[in-house]
Amino acid sequence: MSSLTIRTRLTFWYAAVMAVVMAVLGSGIYLAASFGVRRVADQELTAGANGIEAFLQHKLAIHQMDNLGEELREHASLIPRSRMFRVNDRNGALIYQPANMAFVPLQVPIQDETVILNLVADGRSIRTASRYSHVGSHLFLLQVAVDQTEYKELLMGLAWLLILSAPFAGLLAAAAGYWMSGRMLRPVQLIATTASSIDANHLEKRLLISGTGDELDSLSATINSMLDRIATSYERIKQFTADASHELRSPTAVVRASAEVLLMGESRPEVVQRTLSNIISEADYMTRLIADLLTLARSAPDRGPQAEELFELGESVRALKPRITWLADKKNIRTMISFDDDLLLLQGNQSVAERVLMILVDNAIRYTPSGGTMWVQLWRDEANGGFEVRDNGIGILPQHQEKVFERFYRVDAVRTPGDSGSGLGLSIAKSLTELYGGEISLRSAPGQGSSFIVSFPLAMMPPPDGAILSN
Repeated sequence: MSSLTIRTRLTFWYAAVMAVVMAVLGSGIYLAASFGVRRVADQELTAGANGIEAFLQHKLAIHQMDNLGEELREHASLIPRSRMFRVNDRNGALIYQPANMAFVPLQVPIQDETVILNLVADGRSIRTASRYSHVGSHLFLLQVAVDQTEYKELLMGLAWLLILSAPFAGLLAAAAGYWMSGRMLRPVQLIATTASSIDANHLEKRLLISGTGDELDSLSATINSMLDRIATSYERIKQFTADASHELRSPTAVVRASAEVLLMGESRPEVVQRTLSNIISEADYMTRLIADLLTLARSAPDRGPQAEELFELGESVRALKPRITWLADKKNIRTMISFDDDLLLLQGNQSVAERVLMILVDNAIRYTPSGGTMWVQLWRDEANGGFEVRDNGIGILPQHQEKVFERFYRVDAVRTPGDSGSGLGLSIAKSLTELYGGEISLRSAPGQGSSFIVSFPLAMMPPPDGAILSN
């Protein structure tokens, strides 16, 4: 059964359900008809017995009990021909019975009880009722019978009709179910055909939405949304791979060229030293690039928010101040670092905040000319706190400000000589900050420097012991 197609299984279930419904419905109809026929017959039997008893009571009242056989014959001529009766006295002697009652066996009931039986006599279906009747001092045995042959034949015909209609209805339901399931599954087949045609070279294709708002439309919309995400991720992977390949091509070429120089047998010490220095420098660059790529992969947005911790930002900046100053002094850049006297407790990740700070400091030093100034300032407002790294360097044009956070993005117009950056620093800073619930923004103008502002939520401090909270 599990290997059958959905259409075949639906057809089978349509037919099976219809057959069961017809069987239950047919059985109900047959039982109801049988009960109705039996009920009418019992009413006729009861009415016939009561009529005979009333007739005997009347004859007793007018003192005509001597010639009961003839009197009962006259009475029998007045009742329907399908109703027959027999009257016996207390000793079992026959008083009267019509000719068509002769083949009906005599049934003797228990005193004060009525016996109702179904009999087959002379090929006829008979329903009979027998009871004793007290008429004055006389005791009679009354037996009334009704011929049910025609009704039995009708019931038998009804039974065969119902029996034969069940498979016919099942076949009709199977045909209708096969047609209906085909219509119902046609959109599914279209979805499957369209989905099978979508590959890496045709990610722009989407499933057709009919606009009916049914479950298939919902399924198509869900699949289209999934395809949008896949296409976006695939394009990012392609772009990322292309950018990474481009970035690695130059250092790889330098390493190869340097190795070829050494293989040529160059023996001058200064050339060998310079060549080995180039190889080491390019190897260091590739090592930093690979480390940055791993950092970006580990801080991917699809990993979801990470566990946060409470940390004091001022402590981190004080610990990093000597390193910041040393890096700035190497390029003759003055540093201005300001602290808040109060504790600045934030909710995030301390190591991430420190990493982001050093990325922004390195970026500011790289694009600030010698003799410039760099500011690191802590700040807070009602809900957030963080730090700002500002410089008076060359600045960034407005059309490039949103793109500087993209991977490998570098604006050639603002690159300074000797820039060895990979274009991943700001992307790493943004990814790490957002991963731990923070935000990073940029304000810049050409020739006026740049300001990067990092914010994290302020830590929610529990109330001191014994404090009373009121609304």
